[in-house]
Amino acid sequence: MRGNATRNQHFLPRVEQKLNALNPGSTSGKFRIYSFRLVDRQTYEIALENPRGHSIDATLSMLDLFSFDVPGGSRLRVNLEELFHKYEVNVESHTRGLLAKLAVRDADIKAEIIDLFAAKLLNFIRNPFCIEKVLNSFPGVASYEPTDPELLATYRKIVTGRKPHQAYLCAQLGISDQTYVEWLRLLFILLMHTGSDRPNLFEGLIKGLMENRTTQAAAFVWAYDDDHCLLSDRGFSQPIPDGVHMAMSFNLCSTAFVDYIFADAATLVQGRASPDFVANALDAWKQRPQATINVTMTRNNRDMLARYNRRVIEQCYERVYCSAKTGLVLA
Repeated sequence: MRGNATRNQHFLPRVEQKLNALNPGSTSGKFRIYSFRLVDRQTYEIALENPRGHSIDATLSMLDLFSFDVPGGSRLRVNLEELFHKYEVNVESHTRGLLAKLAVRDADIKAEIIDLFAAKLLNFIRNPFCIEKVLNSFPGVASYEPTDPELLATYRKIVTGRKPHQAYLCAQLGISDQTYVEWLRLLFILLMHTGSDRPNLFEGLIKGLMENRTTQAAAFVWAYDDDHCLLSDRGFSQPIPDGVHMAMSFNLCSTAFVDYIFADAATLVQGRASPDFVANALDAWKQRPQATINVTMTRNNRDMLARYNRRVIEQCYERVYCSAKTGLVLA
């Protein structure tokens, strides 16, 4: 991996913040976003930090967070930024495309649904406020070693490379040096390019989730004409349904969010239809020739928005973000 001069490293990319900007029509490219500091999780109380908002250039980022070899003497450093780019580059077009297609019932949305899930899941994995949860979610992955000599040399630099920022970052995040290095190693192993046509480990994981024949993948998109969706500093929240294999909620833009749920079909349809319809649906699901992703969009359901916004506040690290500073739907 070649060095680059990127020192200010976003763990929630600018493109995601731009989709939640308070000035989305800016022609200067100087996008701003409102930030709210958590006051009380139990009562969902938050406090606006700046009535003018903050620049997205310096928001949800840390200096050298993903750098693992900073030799000194120049601006160059070796970091993981290059591995993130392919998952960020289409976020805006896929988000706008998905919402536009769903609005006219266009079913050609597989690429948007899968690629957006990859980008959102990566935001969780590379989030410094989720490090312990990430390491617990992928046990043992950080101990894998590449067989390719060039990749192995890069991997070993993660351990031995000069990291003058490490002590400060670890103190700021409340983690050990060992935990920080283990997290960087895990990110590299998940995302490294093998040079073959096979997907990397991260993409293989997503493919396995989406194509698992024992569970049903579903995406529930919630869109709003006037109300606003919060963005968590952790990049995700959990809707906490019972009996599911995996469920995560993600902000799509200032007026939409999505619940990705992986569960057995009975859990997904329970309580949503009559018993006869459910029985027929389950029979059809068992006989399907291949795995499918069920996608639905609902407009202006304020009860679901209140649930989502409350979960974001309840589960954030210390801040939430929004395109609006007042009128947030919480009840």
